[in-house]
Amino acid sequence: MSNKRKIISAVLLFVIVGLVYVGNFAIQYAYIGSSYNAKTVCSCMFVSGRDLENIKSEDLYAVPFSTIKVDEVKKVVTANIYGLAETKAIYRKGLGCTLVNELSEEEIKKQPSVPSADTLTENLLMADDLGEIDKIALEKSINEAFQEKDPQHVIRTRAIVVLHNGRILTEKYAPKIKPETPLLGWSMTKSVTSAMIGLLVKDGKLDIKKSAPIAEWQNDERKKITIDHLLRMSSGLGFEENYATPSDATQMLFRKKGAGAYALLSKAANEADKVWLYSSGTSNILQEIIHRQFATQADYFAFPYQRLFHKIGMKSAVLEPDASGTFVGSSFMYATARDWAKFGQLYLQDGVWNGERLLPEGWVKYSATETPHSDGKYAAHFWLDHRDKTFPQDAFMAVGFEGQYVTVVPSKNLVIVRLGCTPTDDFNHSALVKGVVAAVK
Repeated sequence: MSNKRKIISAVLLFVIVGLVYVGNFAIQYAYIGSSYNAKTVCSCMFVSGRDLENIKSEDLYAVPFSTIKVDEVKKVVTANIYGLAETKAIYRKGLGCTLVNELSEEEIKKQPSVPSADTLTENLLMADDLGEIDKIALEKSINEAFQEKDPQHVIRTRAIVVLHNGRILTEKYAPKIKPETPLLGWSMTKSVTSAMIGLLVKDGKLDIKKSAPIAEWQNDERKKITIDHLLRMSSGLGFEENYATPSDATQMLFRKKGAGAYALLSKAANEADKVWLYSSGTSNILQEIIHRQFATQADYFAFPYQRLFHKIGMKSAVLEPDASGTFVGSSFMYATARDWAKFGQLYLQDGVWNGERLLPEGWVKYSATETPHSDGKYAAHFWLDHRDKTFPQDAFMAVGFEGQYVTVVPSKNLVIVRLGCTPTDDFNHSALVKGVVAAVK
């Protein structure tokens, strides 16, 4: 073969390989995008009770080109992207929506339901004495958090609730959102997963300083990883937290039947406790650990409701499982702004509710203690802001994508909840917190 023909053959081979790679990438991206849209529409419609057109106009900005079909009788949503990929999400009462991944719809529906509470009387009361509050400054801070100043960078604040001394100091909602509307917490769910770990620690079933009870890790260097390392995002596991492309995170959340089962396949990339790396896979590994502590699926499903949500009156809370029946502990929990505030209030009260200790003594302090190597911004499945010295230094936060926040400020007896859909994820949370704190004299 002549040199010219060799060159032409090499170029053709390169082009063919490139086309195959691009085609495979496009198909993967299409499946992830269609899964994202099917899951989002399903949960927003059947958990939050929002209308389809509003969801399309506000929540599907990342993948706006899919075709959505909704069966409101069967409560099933399918999303199709240019015929390349079609995915389905199904709604089950009490469990929210689940993507049909690697298992059939019939297999998923065989899973048990979540138990309902006999009585839930824990309602938040309005503050009846605002004598120590600068009401004008407080109202100004809240209103500014709803203002749309730049049409190119919308913030879409949907709800704000502020608790002071355990009572509602103020609350405000976007036009199509009500106090009864459950809203997605995204990664605030991680803090709920941490609370579930805390409950098992209190029961004596888990020890966060011992090797994580994962049989698959016991024959390699991962056996040195503890639950404490996982809670502080310092496990050393390699995990790609990238949502703009097919990655570990997007595969885990939108393509696999078991988020935790997929994440625990991650290999050690660093020695444990030496590097801080934010990873949603870590939180789902923790949920996999939690799941394995229960003899039956029904007991596992009941656990967060009977031991946490029902105890503090979070009647709207919906923690959604993956197809395998494990809660997606990194990302998929819905609750009203008031109920998210109750979760923050539990932490403000050191894990005690109505005189009953729910979380182990010292758990809240541990959850709010800065993790080494995190540059002052992370504790144990809660966030900090120790870099900004004008921010209340005792504050700690559950934080989620698109600007979800439950902020606890112990020195002011405050819990500040902000829920929204900020595409650029740059809601000025610091300004809101500082404004509210300044208004409380």
